[in-house]
Amino acid sequence: MHCLNEQKMKLLFSVQDMLEVFEGGAALSDQNWYDMHDALLALNLPIENIMFSLIEDCRKEINSFPELKEYFGRFFDAHMNAAANSATISEDYKNGKYGSDREFMNYMDILSTNTSADIEAWVLDNLVKVRKTDQDYYNLITAGSRNWYFENNWLDGVDGINNSLINNRVTALKTNIGRLEWLYKNLSDAISRRSVNALIKYWLTWDYSDWRKIALYSNDVVDTSVYPFYDGEVFVDCGSYIGDTVVQYVNTVNRAYTRIYTYDISSASIEIIRENLSQLSNIVINHKGTGDTNTIMDMIGMDQAFPGNKLSAAPSVSQVEKVRVVRLDDDINEPITFLKVDCEGMDKETLRGACGIIRKFHPKLHVDSYHKLADVVDVPFLIHEIDPSYTLYMRLPAEIGAPPRFPTPAFMAV
Repeated sequence: MHCLNEQKMKLLFSVQDMLEVFEGGAALSDQNWYDMHDALLALNLPIENIMFSLIEDCRKEINSFPELKEYFGRFFDAHMNAAANSATISEDYKNGKYGSDREFMNYMDILSTNTSADIEAWVLDNLVKVRKTDQDYYNLITAGSRNWYFENNWLDGVDGINNSLINNRVTALKTNIGRLEWLYKNLSDAISRRSVNALIKYWLTWDYSDWRKIALYSNDVVDTSVYPFYDGEVFVDCGSYIGDTVVQYVNTVNRAYTRIYTYDISSASIEIIRENLSQLSNIVINHKGTGDTNTIMDMIGMDQAFPGNKLSAAPSVSQVEKVRVVRLDDDINEPITFLKVDCEGMDKETLRGACGIIRKFHPKLHVDSYHKLADVVDVPFLIHEIDPSYTLYMRLPAEIGAPPRFPTPAFMAV
């Protein structure tokens, strides 16, 4: 991994050097432009990325250099940020030389050498310990969390009949051991890898101490230690609820944005968004869902501004309203620089419906990945599949001042 990072830096600096030579007035040969093209390919950028067509324009003496310089500058900054944050992991991390590695490999050993039934029994035994040592927390995550768990998961408790949450968490872990190892190895910093450990620890033991130590505040999508931000950003907020993320984004980092798009499925939320964002300019408010097809779906949930409203492809007795669903590739006609996805189970579909935009413009990504248990591995794999040049981070947000019901992992990609 260390050698790989060194190679990335050499490629980035080689492209930067050629661009600086060209900007200084020197001519570049066709071979120089081809070398630049090959360097970006070696950095795993998909061939659809706009920089490849801009390099070809420059080679043909079409005046696209300012645009190429801007796109490459942002790509370069993202990788420099990643290099600054990186706690490199050696190829022999499986030997467990370091504390975080040892913990992770211990979990992988538990998952691979024990049956699902044995692990589920152990998780239930740990729940018995919670009931004995912290009755209030036990009540919160059982009776106090009815209908809180996604995918119809349930936690009746020690003496209950339905504890599908335990069964399904263990299944999600055991069936994804290889992907978990890939994820752990390919995350970009120590906090990300500690977040993987903290999530697994909580799923198996109900111990949230590690999670709370490293947690971000809820809805913190503008982490400037991960994301470089600029003037002229185009921010797309999928699952915008009442506009709170947009307000945070504008107030924290970027009042000099070009445009902001919001998408939400609830008519009640749209009314509040319009009011909350009324003082901002260049806001496109969309009463639409986002997915990988252009269609009509049912919104189920509550007929009010509620963060848990979601879409259903099948007709439902819980239908609140019909909602138009769009692919971002078809709905937005300009380059975007930052995409946030929190779509109550339509998160991967939203990414697939934006894969053209992602491959072409390489926007910063923030994807909430807790609406389905397997999202903790499915989402980073999908991001890597769409554009393998992304650098990945994982974070575990926590509610401010509230006991935590369950971890809500988010993935950041730059």
